[in-house]
Amino acid sequence: MTESNELKSPPWQPGTRLIAGVVLLIFISWLLYSLRQLVAPAILALFLAYLLHPLIAKLVEWTRMPRWLSVLIIYILLIVLMMGATTGLGLAISQQLTGLVEDLVALSNQLPAQLEELQRQVIHVGPWTIDLNRINLAPVIEQLSSAIQPFLLGTGTVLASVAGIAASAVGVFLLVLVIGFYLLLDFDKLKGTLMGLVPESYVKDIEHLMEETGKVWQGFVRGQLVLGVVIGSVVGVALTILGVRFALGLALIAGLLEFVPIFGPILSGFIACLVAFFQGGNWLGLTPLAYTLLILLIFTIVQQVENSILVPKIIGHHLNLHPLIVLLAVLAGGILAGFLGILLAAPFVATLRIWLGYLYRKIVGLGTEPGPILVTPPKKEAPAILLRIRNWFHHLRIGKETDR
Repeated sequence: MTESNELKSPPWQPGTRLIAGVVLLIFISWLLYSLRQLVAPAILALFLAYLLHPLIAKLVEWTRMPRWLSVLIIYILLIVLMMGATTGLGLAISQQLTGLVEDLVALSNQLPAQLEELQRQVIHVGPWTIDLNRINLAPVIEQLSSAIQPFLLGTGTVLASVAGIAASAVGVFLLVLVIGFYLLLDFDKLKGTLMGLVPESYVKDIEHLMEETGKVWQGFVRGQLVLGVVIGSVVGVALTILGVRFALGLALIAGLLEFVPIFGPILSGFIACLVAFFQGGNWLGLTPLAYTLLILLIFTIVQQVENSILVPKIIGHHLNLHPLIVLLAVLAGGILAGFLGILLAAPFVATLRIWLGYLYRKIVGLGTEPGPILVTPPKKEAPAILLRIRNWFHHLRIGKETDR
């Protein structure tokens, strides 16, 4: 009889496992808090790896080259693209942002006089005439001035510090690239490693939860990137055609603020309206107020198209969160994790809903088989006239094939 070389270890009692689990959880929490400055770069590196993994997988499949070489090629292309953007388009954007900062600071000083001038205007809307001199707007103007002035100074200060932030972010960016490189090299092995830590009887449940979580983050990260590019491009073209100053810088702000739920689009539209109102003149010959209302209308249309068409098409229904939940999540994220918490509030809450929903089902005994957590709403049927046109083309095509 041969003795087995396998280590025989007695199982722990339930009380021992509970104490050890609590101690381990406290230790991990303490470690994450102590290394909190590395948490943000690690999350950004994971995002980078997540975004580039499908591209690298396709490159490996098409060329049959080693994965490390594919990762290196993609990294070189990414760095070359970023260098080109910073030397060409980036220089133009930097100049426009600098001019925008100077204008916002100047506006904060000129605001009281500009608002008094607004009170003396006469507005013509078709057959109607509105004389603001007959309306006592002094209390409203005073409140607006006291509310907007700090905002303009704050916005100018934030935009002016972008260069300093960018300089200090170079080191963080390099750290993100290094961590992302190593994550991409072994990205396929990460899932197997994580699954190895899960008891065999729960592997199916965890795989299902990770699949649903992947849908959330895929819909958010890639969708927000596409939305940022689309909205920034549309805003840039529209503001350029209408002759708004700093159109390129305002387009960049609109694209970046797409990552901030609810408040981002409102803030970008507000800044554009301020620039339009105080820029002094326009090729359309409109009054400052009418010109500002036109810019506001453009931003309103863009946001309506985004919410009605672009968001369902690009992001889909993977988050499926009520706007009130998103608002509360953004406020809580800002309190707990600053700007990064604001950016990731919506997908984090959607992920939390998936895992807490699973735990709830287990606790109350609603079933051992995890059901679909993110349910895509049924597709709406096309209007009757479109269905008739589609059927007509279908019958026409069948008729042609029969004649042949």
